Amino acid sequence: MRPPGVEEARERLDRLYRDHAGAVYRCARVRLGPQDAEDVVCEVFVVAWRRITEVPEHELGWLLRVTRNVLANHLRAGTRRAALANRLEHVAVVSSPDHSGAVVGQDAVERMLSRLPARDQEVLRLLVVEDLALPELAEALGCRPNTASVRVRRAKARLARLYEQDDDGAGPLAVQGEPRPLVGAGTRHEEGTR
Repeated sequence: MRPPGVEEARERLDRLYRDHAGAVYRCARVRLGPQDAEDVVCEVFVVAWRRITEVPEHELGWLLRVTRNVLANHLRAGTRRAALANRLEHVAVVSSPDHSGAVVGQDAVERMLSRLPARDQEVLRLLVVEDLALPELAEALGCRPNTASVRVRRAKARLARLYEQDDDGAGPLAVQGEPRPLVGAGTRHEEGTR
């Protein structure tokens, strides 16, 4: 198989962007603000361009794995910036009041998910928000489909235990008699088909 020409590579990158930029943005937006999430999208598609001949059949899964790596780098850089700002704060007098207490809390779904380990949060978000089939989920997580299936099952079980621990038994995600999402849902995901 010959490597694609520049035009073919550009067409594939354009299609990848059209088809999957929204999913990459949503994945980044879970952890970052809008501007930083847009920066991550740009970085992901720069990587896709550099490695256009290496993008596998499960394109979205591969792109989301690249997104996870770019996010990790971005968050590490943010931690370093925060540490620097903290050091500078002790040097300079801060003249503006801290308004962080006025920030509105997360909604019930985010609060419930935040009580789960980060790995479980990631699995459930990829499964439900991005609606990935099992092979795509495995590609995004960088593991085999059987391992991805086990991770889904464990994440759902942990979420179910959190529901059971709720005092009122209805769970914070139940809305006016509607069934609870996520727990046990997703036959498409469990079968691994589209």
